[in-house]
Amino acid sequence: MSGAESKTIGELYRLPDEDLFPRAAAAGAEKPRAYWSPDVLTGRCATQPHCLHCKWESFKHDRPEFGALHTRDELARRGEAALAAGATHLLAPSGWLGYEVPDSLCEAVRFLKERFSVPVYGLCGSVSRDSLRRLKDAGMDGYQCGLESPDPAVYRSFRPGGDSLEDRVRTLRDAKSLGLSTWSGFLLAFGLTDEAALAGLTLLRELDTDWVAVQPFVPYPHTVLQAADPTNPYRWARMMAAARLWFPPETQLVATENSGAYANFLPLTGANAFFLFPRRD
Repeated sequence: MSGAESKTIGELYRLPDEDLFPRAAAAGAEKPRAYWSPDVLTGRCATQPHCLHCKWESFKHDRPEFGALHTRDELARRGEAALAAGATHLLAPSGWLGYEVPDSLCEAVRFLKERFSVPVYGLCGSVSRDSLRRLKDAGMDGYQCGLESPDPAVYRSFRPGGDSLEDRVRTLRDAKSLGLSTWSGFLLAFGLTDEAALAGLTLLRELDTDWVAVQPFVPYPHTVLQAADPTNPYRWARMMAAARLWFPPETQLVATENSGAYANFLPLTGANAFFLFPRRD
C-alpha cells in the first residue's frame, strides 16, 4: 500500500499539535470537496434489542412515521432539497432488516438513480453478497457499512443485538469485490482505546476503504445512552488528522459531525467530505 506518509499511524497520532494539525489541514485542502446528504428509505430496523445509542430510535419516539417505508414522493422531495443545498452524493440508508435486502429497497435505490444524476450509496448494515449485487444492479454506486466499533467487546456493549463486527467486515469485502466503492468508519466512544482506534484505521486501510470516517458520539434523548458523555472533540480531531496523513492520497476523509464543538475543530482534521442536512419542509 502506498500511503501519503512513511510513518506508522501511531507515530502520526503522537505528533505534537503544531505539527499534526497544520499538515493535515494542508493535505485536506488539496482534495476535492464532497457533500453527502441522507435520503432515508425507511427507519424500520429489525435489530433486537435495539442499539443503546441509536438516534433513529430517538427520532421515532416523537415521529413514529419515521419507521415507515418512505414514499417516492418523499424520496424525491428530500433528494431535490439535498441537491439544491449543494449535495454531491446521496446516501440511501435504512435500518438493519436482515442479511437479505427487501426488493422494495432495491426499487427505491433504482428510483433515486433514475431521478438524480449524483452517486447513490446504500446503507443497510451487514447484508449478503447477493443483496449487494441486486443493489448494484439497481444502480447503486457504492455501499456504506460502518464498523461501529473495531473492538468486538465495545461493539457489543452498545449493539447487543443484530449483525456482528465480523459480518460488517465481510460486507465491506464483498462490496469491494463486486466493484462497488466503499464507505466505513467507527465511533470513537464507549471506552474505545487509542490503540484499538488505530487498529481500526489499520483495518480500514487493509480493506482499501474509499471513504473513511472517525465518528464522534453525540447522545440523543430517549435512548439508553442519553446520559453518556459525547466524544471529546480534540481527541476526535487528532484521530482524524492522523488518518488524513496516513491513508493513501485518493482516500476521502469524511466528517460526520460539523456542528457545535466539532465545528470548532473541523478545520484541523483535513476532512474533505461533509454532511448536509437541508430543511425539508
